[in-house]
Amino acid sequence: MPVTEIKLRFVKAFIVENNKGETILVDAGTPGSGKKLREVLEQRGVLNRLRAVVFTHSHGDHIGGAPELGLKVPLLIHEDGEKFLREGRWRKPVIHSRLYRVGFSLLSLFMKDDGRPLQSVEKLKEGEIIEGVNVIYTPGHTSDSVTLHLPHENVVIVGDTLQGTGSGLRLPVIYEDKDQLLESVRRIASLNPQFVYVSHGTSGKPRWPDEIK
Repeated sequence: MPVTEIKLRFVKAFIVENNKGETILVDAGTPGSGKKLREVLEQRGVLNRLRAVVFTHSHGDHIGGAPELGLKVPLLIHEDGEKFLREGRWRKPVIHSRLYRVGFSLLSLFMKDDGRPLQSVEKLKEGEIIEGVNVIYTPGHTSDSVTLHLPHENVVIVGDTLQGTGSGLRLPVIYEDKDQLLESVRRIASLNPQFVYVSHGTSGKPRWPDEIK
């Protein structure tokens, strides 16, 4: 079951295809990313087999490109994030770093404050969404954060619950609940994945943050 990373501006989206050819797109990047995502789906020949777009959470760099996709498939997000897609809004990040706050303020100048209300939004629940792909609720970064677990491949797609560096995984400086975040990372680690796909930074074999040890 291949996972394809799609590098966008400063974030990534993912295509997941199972052994039956069923395919999902994970996240939609920032505004302006929709065209590239459609092109990649077409180039890989999976556009017509796409079952859903799954959002790991409702920050603007993950749902911002959704209105441009023009796909007639369900848009799946945890219930705490549904309103953002339905109302064309983005969840505001809770930033625990002065440097990141400055960077985010500069980035905001190049991103619209909101998107476009979307239809076909459905509640994403824990459990299997296509054969071989399970949804796990992993709050902390946001209250609507989820992780995708591919047990047969023993890999996870964690969104922003973790970030990748050259020396291993680290906790994000953007989070709503530190205790929930730590518990979610421990839950992910308990799966013993051999590979962790992150939306920011370097995906790879896990070296877990010291905070969870």
